[in-house]
Amino acid sequence: MTTIVTRAGKGSPLTNAEVDANFTNLDANKLELIVTEIASASTITPPSENTQYNVTALAVAATIAAPSGSPTAGKKLILRLEDNGTARVLTWNAIYRAIGVTLPSTTMLGKTMYIGMSYNGTDTKWDVIAINVEV
Repeated sequence: MTTIVTRAGKGSPLTNAEVDANFTNLDANKLELIVTEIASASTITPPSENTQYNVTALAVAATIAAPSGSPTAGKKLILRLEDNGTARVLTWNAIYRAIGVTLPSTTMLGKTMYIGMSYNGTDTKWDVIAINVEV
């Protein structure tokens, strides 16, 4: 199937330059998940821009600090936590708000935990909406 993209209201096909410009704009505005990681830290400060932040071997009790950056409404953040074989205490900054879940107070011994959240620009909170732990 061939799709011909036309100018609004004109009916004629876009030029190659116009198509290239549109794809460039799409590329610049796409939602791209950025994955970063650390091994361990007593203060975990994930970035706030469509990120999965992996903590791969948490070796100390940790505070989950407010994400860095200036999030806008609807931005997503996934925090993946793994301890180093010993359950670790977790403390959460007040910017995180549990919606239908309970914020974990410890890691699960030797298990991977995913915590999914969305930025609520109206309330200036990171709404934690999903928590899943390896079985």
